[in-house]
Formats: sequence, C-alpha cells, structure tokens
Amino acid sequence: MKLPLFILRVTYTLARRLQIADATRLMYLKSADFRSPVLADGYSIRSPDEGELFELIQAGKAPAPIGSPRNISGQRRVVITTNRDNQVVSYLWIAIESVDANENFSRARHLGTSIDLPPRAGFLFNAWTHPDHRGQRLIGCMISHVFENRLSETDVLATTMDWTNERSCRAFSHVGMKPIGTIIRMGRGPLQLSLLPQTASQFGLQLANQVPGYKFAC
Repeated sequence: MKLPLFILRVTYTLARRLQIADATRLMYLKSADFRSPVLADGYSIRSPDEGELFELIQAGKAPAPIGSPRNISGQRRVVITTNRDNQVVSYLWIAIESVDANENFSRARHLGTSIDLPPRAGFLFNAWTHPDHRGQRLIGCMISHVFENRLSETDVLATTMDWTNERSCRAFSHVGMKPIGTIIRMGRGPLQLSLLPQTASQFGLQLANQVPGYKFAC
C-alpha cells in the first residue's frame, strides 16, 4: 500500500531538516527542444568575464552570493547575468565537464551529488532571481543566451532541484526541460546510501562518482 503523497512529503521534509536525506529531481534539456521565452523590455543579458564580474561585485551592482569571479577562469564555469538599471537582478552558472558534490545539494552539503558530464553538455546550478523580478521568465531567457551564443559549445543542459520544489520544476518545464529521474541520497559520513536513476546513463551523465557508501541504480 502506497503512502499518501503528503505523508511522504512530511517525512522527507523532516529527514531533510535533520540532514539525513536529500532527494533531487534530475532534469535534462536539448537545445532542439528548448522553448525560448521573450525577454521583457528593460532587461539585458550578458556573460561577464572574471574581471567584469569582480567589478560588478565591488561596485555593489551584483549580490555577493553570486559567487567568486575566480570560478570563471579556474574551474570551467560560465556565469550569465540579467541586468536592469545597471543592477544584476538574476543570474545562473553553467558547469562544464563536471560539477562537484559540494556544489550540487539541496540542504545537506554532505549529501550532494557529483555529476560527470559528456562533451557539449553543461550543468545549470546556483540560479537566482531577485523577488521583485520573478515571473519574467529570466532564467529561461538566460538559457536562451547560452544556446544562442554557444557558450562553451553547450547544446544540452542538465540540472537538479529538490524533489519538493514544484515552482522550479514548472519554470524549467516551461522552456522544455524534462525530468529523467530522482536522485536519493541518505546517511552521514561514510555510511551513505545512494539510489540513482538508471536513465541518467542513457544521457551520458555519470552520477555520484565522488560520494561514499553504497550505490544502487534503480
């Protein structure tokens, strides 16, 4: 007998707060399936280099949580920003080749999931939009910028989000991104269990190579 969905959600929320479980939805998008939204008037999109991002942060035109400019040149990362009135109001990062477990987690860093990517694939992470500018499809417009400008030769994108984050799932689904499985990570320290979707390998994604414990494809 299956548990009602709300009981599963309550149980998972408690386990996540205790940092003993992390369930994330894995999503995938081909450029050919992308549905590009229209950028609203008054916004502009760009991909700043390391020096430009440093200047934006120093001038107070980009929020400090946007991340270190050094990541751009040192770790094969690309940042895309949406700007309005000379302020960064939305941003996202794209990782090439791989993303580390400590960069890809829902609540518990020790339950993050590393992902090794195939050629021409990017991993979308650390996406944010200022509350005053939500609802403008800015994340989708930045993804369009990635594909149109062939940033890092990317023509497919993957991402993950917390299993309960329906708002983000709808936002990414709106531009054509599809769920291809759920990653479940449980435990602490070396005592960890990973349940990984078999479908990931069909898309060339290698999951959880960095994490300890037992791993099962399901």
